[in-house]
Amino acid sequence: MRCLLGAALALLLLGCQPLPHPFEDDRPAPRAPIMTLPDTDTVLVSPIAGLDPDARQNLAHATAEALQANDILASDTVGNRGSLNLLGTASAYGRGVKVDWRLIDPSGKTVGTATSGAGVSLDSLNRGDAAALKALATDSATAIARLLGDDPSAPAPSGPGSSLNYRQVTVVPVTGAPGDGKQALTAAMTSALKRARLTVMPGEHRGETLSVVGTVSIDRPQNGQQHVAITWALLQPDGKQLGVVKQENAVPQGSLDGRWGEVANAVAQAAAPGILALIEKAEQVRSGG
Repeated sequence: MRCLLGAALALLLLGCQPLPHPFEDDRPAPRAPIMTLPDTDTVLVSPIAGLDPDARQNLAHATAEALQANDILASDTVGNRGSLNLLGTASAYGRGVKVDWRLIDPSGKTVGTATSGAGVSLDSLNRGDAAALKALATDSATAIARLLGDDPSAPAPSGPGSSLNYRQVTVVPVTGAPGDGKQALTAAMTSALKRARLTVMPGEHRGETLSVVGTVSIDRPQNGQQHVAITWALLQPDGKQLGVVKQENAVPQGSLDGRWGEVANAVAQAAAPGILALIEKAEQVRSGG
């Protein structure tokens, strides 16, 4: 199986290596563009109305993955108090299906609307056809990204946060990892950033420093393999996302259900250069460079 180069600050490995080092060759792309979210941590994609119950969640999951591919930290399962909520309604339209999207901020206010579509049928979506789901999710992510677009080259504001020390970070406990992944990945990333000469602050300092937020997503087993995606987001104290580093691989089914061991170290060592690149870019923006 061949390796694919990703455009979002990381080399995305798709089953190119055996354990225990499935992510060790990830490398950030220099000066890759960054898409930010407007003053929020994540986008929570709700089940899509207008479809059968299982298909609603399937399309939400596919859309969240497509948003992540656009460097937007999104999930169909995990949100927080700062999350934007993405609501969609699917319906037949001509020879295809369209989805009317509404983006809701934490206060319940609609902050934007968009429409996406693809030449697929409602029946194919309800059957869980992977190609149909991907086609509609990909178009949806493009439409939604336009709602979230921000100019990363714009000067940073001179108000609160302008005196932020960009060499101090807090590593937030990783979510979504099976086995001891939460503890192992959090500890491994902490060590990797310290080796990169960053100061890693205790958790109680979140809100005063940049935060590194790790999320793990593992698909259902297929043919004895599971697809694993790990997203590391760099957030400002106000929750605004500065960028993400993504890693992907296929691993043997259940191989991460226990101790992660050296896998956690390989993941962190591969992702840390990308996080440093995001920090350097943020410092340049702040200084107007």
